[in-house]
Amino acid sequence: MRFARSPYHLAAGFALAAFLSAPSIAANGPQGASVEVFAQVPQARSLSVCGGALYVGTKGKAVYGLPISGGRPVQAASGLIAPNGVACLGDRLYVASRDRISAFTPSPDGHLANRVDVYVGLPDIAHHGLRYIRAGPDGRLYVSIGSPCNICRPEGIQGTIVSLTPDGKDLRRVAWGVRNSVGFDWSGGNMYFTDNGADGMGDDIPPDELNELRSGAFYGFPYFGGRVRLKGFENATPPAEQTPPIYEFQAHVATLGIHFYHGSMFPDLQGEALIAEHGSWDRSVPVGYQVVRLRLGSGRSGNGQSFLSGIGRPVDVKELPDGSIVVSDDTGGRIWRVRR
Repeated sequence: MRFARSPYHLAAGFALAAFLSAPSIAANGPQGASVEVFAQVPQARSLSVCGGALYVGTKGKAVYGLPISGGRPVQAASGLIAPNGVACLGDRLYVASRDRISAFTPSPDGHLANRVDVYVGLPDIAHHGLRYIRAGPDGRLYVSIGSPCNICRPEGIQGTIVSLTPDGKDLRRVAWGVRNSVGFDWSGGNMYFTDNGADGMGDDIPPDELNELRSGAFYGFPYFGGRVRLKGFENATPPAEQTPPIYEFQAHVATLGIHFYHGSMFPDLQGEALIAEHGSWDRSVPVGYQVVRLRLGSGRSGNGQSFLSGIGRPVDVKELPDGSIVVSDDTGGRIWRVRR
């Protein structure tokens, strides 16, 4: 692996000297690949390719966009509340903020226009309030609604994944008993989603999860984290039978974005899941802080195989049309690009 720094793509307000002194400069990627900073975007979170541009959700109030061909990021939309989620469906970009879902018209230069709020009234709670959104192969939007706590009994649509039509109608609960999913993708017609395990139960429990969606299924929270009983609910009777995870990650790695790779630039990755591990904050020995690769069916637990590390705290993973891979880091405010 060789590390290359792009000579441009640095957003205004970020000093080159600060970038060069950052510890995450020691990027480590696949053999023979280059790892470079594609862009700098403050509090960069979810990613979506739409209308010839790459859009970046954030923890702040703005969504950013930049041309895939190269260029500086622009503030594409503002005045939103934690617009973490971005998803492309048809000729529109959908943004999932903490309290609403908005639709925009994208342009190749990264700007957005014609905002329409298609759904208003999501639970406006900050704890686990960073929504994730994707367009499914059925033409519907899928949105995660986190549980507003570490361990508690969610209410209403909290602790769920919901789906709705692009015009914001026909809201359906497709999964419940979910603590906080911040990543999902489809493979072979099936949806798979990550879920973060609870804190405060020690270094090694409960595991983080990868789940397969079975429409309407109950995934265990707050009674279970993986197959482990959670604090305060050890003897409580769950409201439905738990659908257990198909894969259990090491506790506290904080699995977030997942992407099944389809491109030709990395043929050995085709069909595998790339999963961002945001990294632990409450473990005696830190874990995570990397992107791992995982082939479904290769096991039921572990941590996958390291694909990319030394890039700060990764959040989301996507591929560009040429097959290169982009990864966001919300702590360093960077979008990293891996290519051959």
